[in-house]
Amino acid sequence: MSENKLGKYQIVREIARSNDIVYEAVDTSINRRVALKELLVPPNLTGVQRRERIERFYREARAAGTLAHPNIVTIYEAGEDQGRHFIAMEFLEGKTLREAIDIEGNLPIERAVEIAKQVCEGLSYAHSKGVIHRDIKPDNIQILPSGLCKITDFGIARIMEEPSLTADGQVFGTPSYMSPEQVAGKPLDCRTDIFSVGIVLFEMLSGRKPFTGDTVVTITYNIMNQDVTIPSFIPAYIERVLARSMAKDMNLRYSSAAELAGDLDPTSYVPYQTAQPDPYGATISAPGPLYNGPVMSPQPAAHAPSSRPFGNVRPGDISLPRLPRKPLVSAEAMYFLKVMFAVVALCGFIIGFLWLLAAGYQGYQRQARMQEVGIHLSAGRKHFDQQSYLAAIEEYRIAMKLTRDPEVTKTARRNIAVSYLSLGVGSERGGNYSQAIAYYQQALVSDGAYAEGYLFLGNALYKQRRDEEALAAWAKAIQHGGGAKAGMAAREMCAVLYNQRGDDAFTRGDSGTAASWWRKAIDVAPGTNAGDAAQSKLDRVGG
Repeated sequence: MSENKLGKYQIVREIARSNDIVYEAVDTSINRRVALKELLVPPNLTGVQRRERIERFYREARAAGTLAHPNIVTIYEAGEDQGRHFIAMEFLEGKTLREAIDIEGNLPIERAVEIAKQVCEGLSYAHSKGVIHRDIKPDNIQILPSGLCKITDFGIARIMEEPSLTADGQVFGTPSYMSPEQVAGKPLDCRTDIFSVGIVLFEMLSGRKPFTGDTVVTITYNIMNQDVTIPSFIPAYIERVLARSMAKDMNLRYSSAAELAGDLDPTSYVPYQTAQPDPYGATISAPGPLYNGPVMSPQPAAHAPSSRPFGNVRPGDISLPRLPRKPLVSAEAMYFLKVMFAVVALCGFIIGFLWLLAAGYQGYQRQARMQEVGIHLSAGRKHFDQQSYLAAIEEYRIAMKLTRDPEVTKTARRNIAVSYLSLGVGSERGGNYSQAIAYYQQALVSDGAYAEGYLFLGNALYKQRRDEEALAAWAKAIQHGGGAKAGMAAREMCAVLYNQRGDDAFTRGDSGTAASWWRKAIDVAPGTNAGDAAQSKLDRVGG
């Protein structure tokens, strides 16, 4: 067998080498240019490990070979020639996305979004056929001269209906682009590819990876634990996409690549508005952050000088005892005492000076720290006003770490809660109630006395027909909101739900139970629309 032939393919040149070798070749039967990948099996790999390595190679052919989509590389055939295993696929001109980023740095927003959309279209098709790629990264995205993008290298792809070759806890993939569940060796679905797409989109826009480190351990630790700070120049609609696609909890991510691609359309983004309408006219506004200026340390109050003792006593009013005729202390002893007094006074002066110096330095440090806290609080407010809520949350968290002032900490916690509330409102407006609920819960983790957070959480739960949980949330809003707007709105929402339960009971012919529910509506929200409606129904049935 010629070294320059593999099956029916004439090898032209080697174009890449990693775990396998990729050649440019020609299919001599139809004179078609192809990329030919040959499996490299290390000589020391034997037995089961060797069989699994070969099986994984052919799994790539099966995974990609079943996919016929413009954004996925086309596989022509897989075969063996005298112990050499190969896959023939279409030859792709152009360059990889990795080469584009290395050359250009961060890409223009429109171009990065277009590439991400094409990757999502290819992944959406692959996922619909039960194929998870598991190694989405710039190196595996080829950009053709026409601008068309193709996903390549399905070498560690997973076909969902086939048994896994990966042992429990075994990890495959490129560390910087792995999802948290991939790092942990947990079961995977299409949402692991969505996390990787978020990383690739972040890198295209910023020119750097979101999770970095000197070692694989550091990188994977950051993936599991580090929050990503979105650069301020990234538009709000893309910030939303990045935050959701790179959520640590896979349940908070997009459920499909098509959903992610849809959010990359700027017209799909609804800017946050402070007024949050809810059903039946119970309306509450999400307040802005509490912080509005630099943090100032309180100045100590000046003390009035005390009056001099004996200030009104005249000379001669107090009689003094007569002094002894002879000195009680010798001249030598007196000299010694004077020297000792001078030394003590000097030591006292030095100690006092050092104490004042230390106190001054500590005061300077406190002032500098408070100024730094003020800078982060101001930056948080700026991000909040720009609707970059995740960036605002990060700034408020930094401010909390820098201060021990309970009032500043309380303010920062409330501002974090307001920012999460704003994220939740945005998700709810987009129809994603599950993510909205998660954001409202995060707001309450930051500030457990935030009445508006409980109100919005209850409203979202109510819309998902989780009535008992909604009532519990509204009860908390009433507890912490009292007679304020949030508390009153929560009362009316409780009355709305009680009205519905009364109506349902009345429809079933159970007038007693209906009257009981209507009375509860009146008790919880007297004088409101919902309370008046319950009273009217109760009057009609003679309750």
